[in-house]
Amino acid sequence: MTNKIPSFKEEIDMIHVPTDKLNTIISNFSLDSVPRKQLAKRKRKRILIAAACLLIGLPTTAFGAVKVYDMIVQKQNYEVNISVTNMASNKSDKWYKLKVGHLPENMEADDADGMKYSFKDNYAKGGFSFILWRLGGNSDFSTLYTKGYKKVGISGRNAVIVNKDTGNPNMMFNRQVFLLFEEEGIMLESYIGNDVSDEQMMKVMENISLEPTTKENASFTADYDKAHLNKASKLTESKVIPLKKDSNQLFSVGQTVPVTIDQAGGKSSLNFVIEKVEVFDSIADFKQGNFNESGLDRLSEKKALDQTKNLMPYKRNVYKLGNGKDSIDQLTESKLVNLKFVYLTTTLENAGSQSTDAIYMYHPLRVLKSENNTWKYTGRNGFNEQSLMTSEVDYLEPHGNGKSYYNIGSIQPGQTVKVNLGYFVDADKLDSIFLDAFPNSGSGNTEDMNAKNRWWIDIRQ
Repeated sequence: MTNKIPSFKEEIDMIHVPTDKLNTIISNFSLDSVPRKQLAKRKRKRILIAAACLLIGLPTTAFGAVKVYDMIVQKQNYEVNISVTNMASNKSDKWYKLKVGHLPENMEADDADGMKYSFKDNYAKGGFSFILWRLGGNSDFSTLYTKGYKKVGISGRNAVIVNKDTGNPNMMFNRQVFLLFEEEGIMLESYIGNDVSDEQMMKVMENISLEPTTKENASFTADYDKAHLNKASKLTESKVIPLKKDSNQLFSVGQTVPVTIDQAGGKSSLNFVIEKVEVFDSIADFKQGNFNESGLDRLSEKKALDQTKNLMPYKRNVYKLGNGKDSIDQLTESKLVNLKFVYLTTTLENAGSQSTDAIYMYHPLRVLKSENNTWKYTGRNGFNEQSLMTSEVDYLEPHGNGKSYYNIGSIQPGQTVKVNLGYFVDADKLDSIFLDAFPNSGSGNTEDMNAKNRWWIDIRQ
């Protein structure tokens, strides 16, 4: 059986995760090795999103009794609770493969497990994301930031369709569907993107089935264990240790950064150098095929790029986050900001004695603030800034194709390759940007910004 949570590439800031449930779910699932997952940090984000679906609520309104299961639904303010009680007190130990019998035109699977689907021209955004839950005696699901729900029958099965509203127009998944497979003792929870029409959604849901299979071939299915989840309250949040200004893991432009990364054949040693940092107001002189399509899409959505490829000011919004139960997000600030393109000329040398596996050039750009002789993340608790800046690389030369955009291939022993990276950055953030180089290179306490497997490069302008 697949041993990981199904993949999601949704913006994590738009999902509000309860810490106790999140910690427990993450602690019980391991991540794949580097070559398999491409980006471990992305995997962690995806796990966060999968974990966000599970909350415990108190049901009061009867949905209706069936042979084995009783479903109860309640909406209070912005929260919808769904409780499923196993009237027979038995638990299925069979294994199933999720089969999606119909997809809208131009939609395909994002992963090999068939748990995430998106439109080809909107890759890894929206579409459908599925999670299977093996029901226990009493299984409670709760969805926050909702504006309504309806109880329906889908292909003879009980289902609840929940419409979402965070108060923020940039919500990627605006519906959830809970579909009960009574005979199998499975609840299918589906996240539906705002790029999917209601008609498309219903046709897909009507053609979903579970096929009996072996444990090894089954779709990932999480066990709903309320007793185990209650232990989450004993867990504490991990605390980020700020980057010391004299840390050995902090480098400057022109310095050689000795990097060790985990690969299938063992560890590979690399020397990474940022040779030069440049700032541009236009991307007209750059090869358009080297840009990450998602980055260009964001510019287009915000009208931040004119026909001659000059960067234009855009409106940056800041929201005060609601709790999802009694309140939703509220716009607190809207500011017109200028956008810049930060271009890095770098070199990467294989300092080892063996050729590397595929190298993935994923280097998030972080905005840090100075505090007590350290550098700390700038995020404000309880607020979400809707910026065109992301942690993604917006420009990469060379780069791979499609889903392997970050893959620049293998590097031979002693070989040095030139790699150019680019980022879209708000002009007022240029004096606080740092490169988080190879953040997924190996295991360790990644919450410690000074850890030996973290490498920070000061690229402030």
